[in-house]
Amino acid sequence: MDFWRVVAILVVVFGHWLAASIWLQPNDEIALLNSLEWIPYAAWVTWLVQVMPIFFLAGGYANARGLRKVGAGEEMRREWITARARRLFTPVIPLLVIWVVLILVMRPFVAPEVVYAGAMSATVPLWFLAVYLALTAAAPLTHAWWHRRGPVTIVILAAVTVAIDVARFAFDVPGIGWVNFFFVWATVHQIGYWWSARDDGGGVAPRTGWAISGAALGALVAVTWIGWYPVAMVGVPGAGETNMTPPTFAMALLGIVQFGIILGTQPGVRRFTAKLRSWHGVVAISGIVMTIYLWHLSAMSLVAAGGLYAFDGAFFKIEPGTGTWWLTRPVWLVILSAMTLVLVVIFARYEWRISDAPAPQTRRVVTIGMLLIAGSAAAVAGLGIATPDAVVQWTIPAAAISGAAMLGALPSHRKRG
Repeated sequence: MDFWRVVAILVVVFGHWLAASIWLQPNDEIALLNSLEWIPYAAWVTWLVQVMPIFFLAGGYANARGLRKVGAGEEMRREWITARARRLFTPVIPLLVIWVVLILVMRPFVAPEVVYAGAMSATVPLWFLAVYLALTAAAPLTHAWWHRRGPVTIVILAAVTVAIDVARFAFDVPGIGWVNFFFVWATVHQIGYWWSARDDGGGVAPRTGWAISGAALGALVAVTWIGWYPVAMVGVPGAGETNMTPPTFAMALLGIVQFGIILGTQPGVRRFTAKLRSWHGVVAISGIVMTIYLWHLSAMSLVAAGGLYAFDGAFFKIEPGTGTWWLTRPVWLVILSAMTLVLVVIFARYEWRISDAPAPQTRRVVTIGMLLIAGSAAAVAGLGIATPDAVVQWTIPAAAISGAAMLGALPSHRKRG
């Protein structure tokens, strides 16, 4: 599970960095482009780089393991949800605070559209936290449901996602598709429960994993080829609708494809991680996955802001998609890796220093706190922490800090044991 989380975060990070194309045009206008624009069959390529399902598979696996250690009763569930919320959201607070400060500092000197774009791109990954926090809050119920009904729960959730897609695409029900931000990822998260249960029962034969992956891939090709679903799994300029925003059942099928690959490659992965050096590398990255995820786009925003004003923006005057531009991509990746490393060194401590204060005494406080932190994460990703005029939307960070305070998810001086 840790190995696949590391693989997923590396694909996400380098995929985001390679997709970003910043062009300071001859008329001095700044164009923010997507590298997928000049990649042949880009929509199909997105099937290889869309790895978010792996995070939800791993999340379901980890939550199942954690919940099996939790006793029955509301108090135990409340403590478990609080502990998970602290683990997930404590590292978010420094990100929000730093970006509020950066917006206030840069606004008088930097074009508002540049500040807005930088802040938006740096904080949009919080959509994942919004969804995952909701799934975490529901996990005691969905895990108990799993124990009662098993794989049938996956089928039911998948059926709900399809029903929502039908309402969205066939009947044009306004806004209904956004509900699938919960049900699509809940389906994948529930598969993570199955993964954990099968591991405890001796695992699954690799050939079964490959069969699952092949069947799901065949279904995914079919539903996209005949036009029931878009092909693109992430946003591709000119491709129209995607399966990501909001997610569709096709994204759940992609998750099943990836799940089958995970099962099919388990023997090889186990041999790889059994090597001491390999395992140390996996553990080192796995321990800071959240920090890397939260800060890798901030690193890009900061490098972009500096590069646009250093040396008259020479680095960004190269037209994207040209041979020269491609030759400069290794330099781009090295610079971003270095900046991300600096940010990880500074902020990784907030992934380790988690409060050990007692959990809130009532379910109401936990519920309100979870709504505030999940809602603020969704608002940051959907609306931005600042307006297009680079004015801070103060209600969003205020809600995040209030919810974190209620749950004890503010950064602590305590180093996690």
